[in-house]
Amino acid sequence: MNRFSNPLLTGLIGAALLPLFAACSKAPEAAPEVRAVRTVVVTVGKTDGQNHFAGEVRPRYESNLGFRVAGKIDSRKANVGDRVRKGDLLMRLDPKDLALNESASQATVSAQEAQFAVEKADFERFSKLADTGFISRAEFDRQKTRFEAAKAQLESVRAQARVSGNQTGYAELRADADGTITATDGEAGQVVAAGQTVVRLARSGALEVAANVPEQLVSRLKVGQPVDVELWSAAGSPSAGQIRELAQSADPATRTYALRVSVAAPPKTMQIGMTATVRIIDNSQPDLIHLPLSAYVENNGAQGVWVFDDASGNVGFRPVKLVGFQRNEILISDGLKPGERVVTAGAGLLRAGQKVKLLVEPPAPVPAPTLAPAAASATPAG
Repeated sequence: MNRFSNPLLTGLIGAALLPLFAACSKAPEAAPEVRAVRTVVVTVGKTDGQNHFAGEVRPRYESNLGFRVAGKIDSRKANVGDRVRKGDLLMRLDPKDLALNESASQATVSAQEAQFAVEKADFERFSKLADTGFISRAEFDRQKTRFEAAKAQLESVRAQARVSGNQTGYAELRADADGTITATDGEAGQVVAAGQTVVRLARSGALEVAANVPEQLVSRLKVGQPVDVELWSAAGSPSAGQIRELAQSADPATRTYALRVSVAAPPKTMQIGMTATVRIIDNSQPDLIHLPLSAYVENNGAQGVWVFDDASGNVGFRPVKLVGFQRNEILISDGLKPGERVVTAGAGLLRAGQKVKLLVEPPAPVPAPTLAPAAASATPAG
């Protein structure tokens, strides 16, 4: 009998080879992933032409005050926020060294006055002797020269004494105008150099707003141009202002240009240091495409948006030209056409040619009708 004709053995061999045949067969392809996205139809909208910049309320005139002599700060009388009057004491230096210097100058003056008195008396005697011919003219001229030198030396030491007296007075730093203390950069015990700023004084008077604008806007601004100023603490109540000063060079760190805006009638609540918004109206802006910020993505190093194809149901990446921002929208001037559909939600997870399905916004819920209360039935009197 043939050994391979055994039915049991044949079944076992078939069972063993079945997985091999199954492994050689081709696996079914996975269904392509379909992502759900939200889209918006591209339309061209009116650009309001307003540029908003954050600024800080600053005084128009601010003084950086410092001592006119070097020394050690003995006391500080002013604090940040204090309102001071012209002549009020702000800081004082230790006056000991200055007083000693003044005393030394006065002593030098006294010594020179005594020397001058001697030279003056000699000159008067020599003048009489020269008139009577008892001394030569050359000897008289030498005595006159000594007298004039003594007189000049006396004037010199007297001037130096006056300088020393002034320096003693410079030990006190006083306000040069009415205003408010905005900063103190010196403390008691600190040694400061002559001219080093130790107090900043904002002079009473006009307030203005300091802001910074980008370089692409500078060419459209000019001094005297009207703008709107709105305090963050008083939102919805703008004040009329105008550009008073525009820097001619950019800040080397931020590459922005400093702007000063004067406010003709500032609100009573405006205080130094408050934050304000400067709105500059630009009427040169053309009509642009407005899209939500979420539509703007980066794909392989390029910036653009995903455009939905109605015919295929796929999306394709489209580079666009971004010209600016307006609130929560991006402003596009080129790269899209009105009527195209752009992905606004889920754009960061897409790839070129991917099939998507559009999410339909749910309808707004309809409020249930209010039922009027049933009228109470009247019971006839029996």
